[in-house]
Amino acid sequence: MEISKLTRIKKNAQACFFAWMLLWFAGVFAGPIAKTEASRLSPLADQGLEVTGTITDDNSTPIIGANVIIKGTLKGTVTDFDGRFSIMAEEGDVLEISYVGFTTEEIVVDSNNTDLNISLSPDFQNLDEVVVIGYGTQKRKDLTSSVATVNQDDFIEGNVTNPVQFLQGKVAGLNISRAGNSDPNGGFQLQLRGLTTLAAGQEPLIVIDGVIGGSLNNIPIDEIESIDVLKDGSAAAIYGTRGTNGVILITTKKPKGTDLRLEISTYHGVQNINRRLEVLSAEEYRNVLTTYFPNSTSLDFGETTDWLDAVTQDNALSQYYNVSASGGSEKLQFRATVNWQDDQGVVKKTSRNRFRGLLNVIQKGFNDRLTLNYNLTYSTGENEYADYYILEQANRRNPTEPIFDINNEFPESGPYYFRDEFQYYNPVAMQDQDLDEGHQRDFMGSVRAELSFTDELSINAQASLIDTYERRGQYLGRYYPFDFSIDGRATITNTLFRSKLFEANLAYNNTFGEAHNISAIAGYSYNDGDLERYNMSNFGFDTDLFSYYNIGSGSALELGQATLDSFRESNRLTAFFGRVQYNYDNRYFLSASVRQEGSSRFGDNNKWGTFPAFSVGWSASNEKFMQDGFFDILKFRAGFGVTGNQAIPNYQSLQLLSPGGRFFFQGEWVNTFRPASNPNPDLKWERKEELNLGLDFGFFDNRFGGAIDYYKRTTKDLLYTYNVPVPPFLYDEFFTNVGTIENEGIEVALNIVPIKKDNFTWTTNLVYSSNNNRLVKFSSEEFAVLDIRSGFLSERFQQFTQRIVEDGPIGNFWGPKFLGTDENGDNVFEDLNSDGLINEDDNQVIGNALPDFTFGITNTFQIGAFDLNVLLRGSVGNDILNVHRLYYEGLSNFGFTNVLRSTLDDLDYRAPAVYSSRYIEDGSYLRLDNVTLGYRMPFKLFSDYSNFRVYVTGQNLAVITSYNGVDPEVNINGLAPGIDPRRYYPGASIILIGLDVNF
Repeated sequence: MEISKLTRIKKNAQACFFAWMLLWFAGVFAGPIAKTEASRLSPLADQGLEVTGTITDDNSTPIIGANVIIKGTLKGTVTDFDGRFSIMAEEGDVLEISYVGFTTEEIVVDSNNTDLNISLSPDFQNLDEVVVIGYGTQKRKDLTSSVATVNQDDFIEGNVTNPVQFLQGKVAGLNISRAGNSDPNGGFQLQLRGLTTLAAGQEPLIVIDGVIGGSLNNIPIDEIESIDVLKDGSAAAIYGTRGTNGVILITTKKPKGTDLRLEISTYHGVQNINRRLEVLSAEEYRNVLTTYFPNSTSLDFGETTDWLDAVTQDNALSQYYNVSASGGSEKLQFRATVNWQDDQGVVKKTSRNRFRGLLNVIQKGFNDRLTLNYNLTYSTGENEYADYYILEQANRRNPTEPIFDINNEFPESGPYYFRDEFQYYNPVAMQDQDLDEGHQRDFMGSVRAELSFTDELSINAQASLIDTYERRGQYLGRYYPFDFSIDGRATITNTLFRSKLFEANLAYNNTFGEAHNISAIAGYSYNDGDLERYNMSNFGFDTDLFSYYNIGSGSALELGQATLDSFRESNRLTAFFGRVQYNYDNRYFLSASVRQEGSSRFGDNNKWGTFPAFSVGWSASNEKFMQDGFFDILKFRAGFGVTGNQAIPNYQSLQLLSPGGRFFFQGEWVNTFRPASNPNPDLKWERKEELNLGLDFGFFDNRFGGAIDYYKRTTKDLLYTYNVPVPPFLYDEFFTNVGTIENEGIEVALNIVPIKKDNFTWTTNLVYSSNNNRLVKFSSEEFAVLDIRSGFLSERFQQFTQRIVEDGPIGNFWGPKFLGTDENGDNVFEDLNSDGLINEDDNQVIGNALPDFTFGITNTFQIGAFDLNVLLRGSVGNDILNVHRLYYEGLSNFGFTNVLRSTLDDLDYRAPAVYSSRYIEDGSYLRLDNVTLGYRMPFKLFSDYSNFRVYVTGQNLAVITSYNGVDPEVNINGLAPGIDPRRYYPGASIILIGLDVNF
């Protein structure tokens, strides 16, 4: 049996084993819980009241899975398939009944009425929704800042490798792109409300259950309860130097109720390439060769090879298993989860698998005054990485060449066909001879304690640890086509990262009279980060058998040509913060916060920074004169906040040294060191000031509502590296604060319920955002730069494609304007100065990579037991540089390499390719991103609380665009957005079937 098949069987067996272990674990807990339940129901053991009831919506339809909790305790249950519940309570207890999408109800337990019929009203605009705002929560109707929330019911279903996929097309102003397309190991680039920096970090801060900087790889997607996005400065300022790019707060599921509950989710799917570069087939290549290059027929090698097919595969498998168990007693509850996910890529030898375990325990003590929350998450996984260069070689390879050297014409290349041309390699040989894999281990643990001195005053403390390890191992076999003389090259890189966080705060919440509510918090935060990296490389192995697992046996070690290096860095962050919120009669709202923060990354003169925020709100619809008006909701918001950005490399303010040469002194060799940077004791944070004006509205019984936000954010003291003279400086570059950038935009989020009937509900959610940026300045009297060039083209072009000038936008493509061809098939460009020459003086703005606006539309249909969810995403007005056409289109690029099929559409074009507007294309698109059809099966298993649902999902099914490249959804982050790289991973569509079981 093949090794790959044995590995697959082993992985499946491991998944079954882990699922069985969790069920056993749940059973161990179930025994004591069942005994507790039995004693609790015994008249001798408990003199409480058994409260039963039915929970329905306003159409008398039972609500399945509604939470029924005794307020202020951990004791609770959920409704069954018929909307029924049963709970033991005391006279005077308050039952809190809640369900996503409905208003929360509170019922006082009365011994004269223990069988309840409760109807929950729809909350179409989620006004009673509890929103995580950083160091606390707040009801949505009380918000004064711009905060977006995506709940579990809003999540897409399908092959989700990263929780940020839940936010695509759901949050106005948040752009998410995946540079690797369908690469299972591909990362995501996030940008909120435009680019705010030139050299510092650009992505939002991630906070998982209060742990800052948590790894998204750790979290099983089925364990996420909600994701909140703090978008504006007044919301994010509580996180100080890490809040400039917004904050994404992930809340995982917590134990609810004392009954034992099991939740099982699984899916299986396949993915296939849906967009690829169209190059000439072998037949088309021969026709072009004989028609236009009759003297070069020796380039026809007689074979028919589809090189992309040779390095890719059909029906790449994805599988996912998740098992959760929860339950406990009134004083201690748990939720435990094991999860296994395995994704194969459409490119051969690419894969990603993860095993994850999560345990959450909540414990009550001291008459419920003390609450302890233990949260432990562990994940481990293996990756096979793709070399995108293989795809580039596959696209340019001559389709008439064979894959293998049947006649053994090139013994040094082994079994693979070889041609000695510049940067021309056999992609199959590259793939077969390259083993590139990684192993990761991620641990995140936290303990949170909350002690309530009174009902109004409490103290909270949380300590957390993030510990990650990655080993990256690569081995290039002796027939790898770059250099046949190395006899195999092995490289191993080990990376370790550890982050320790301690935070404590004092919280106060009180209502005075019936109209005044004040909540306040004052806290302290300390964060310690440490990174280590170890690298080793060797070559000259006698055999490829041991891969990189016997790295010391390479001959380069004895020759002194092996490499060995290590690295370590650390940073510290300390902060004091506070916030006060005031609510008068649910009509007038005020929030003010400040954070004082110190970072080891900045200069001695600017270690500390202050980040204030202030926001107000007026709920006009709660005024008496609006009670009978058109609006159900009409609320105005205004906020201003200051945040910073400390996401820069460590030690940038210090004088750094790097190893130099060696010299012979007093009978021995002495190492030398040279300056590697200039010290800058005045180095400080970038400082972003943001104004946000918002309007929340709802009418037609809140069936049409949403929010509109206008923002203007100005980032000052931009960090950038400037060239400086030596002397007086010690080094020719200086990292300092100079520039200013502005972003201004509008965001719209609409929630609409067009139809609401007994057995049919249609809801539509739409998000829209537009952003305009302007780099106000990036020069000063001391540090002057004429412009910033970016988007460098390598090899024969050797030029930049984008230019940024002061007071201009980011993303402008800069080059000559293509007007067509002359009678000889040569390029004709616009001569701006009419001097008869085409040079740098004739360059102009030929496009912009940033969109005029982006949007997402989600339609959800509930039809009896069926549900249908359709997500569309799109972008309008952005331009893309099609690098593939620039390098591989036209007869001038034809030769020993292949060209794009679009060459046949313009055979009169004979000129050498020149970067110009000819290769700038409209990148607007509309993507059918996700379609899910589900069916809830009407039967029960083991208990009345069982719930079965089966679904079918299609992802990335279609895209409407005029763009001719691989995919119009290219990276739009950074200073060189909108460039479709030559080295890419193909896009793919996914079809899967899944099952969710709860009982």
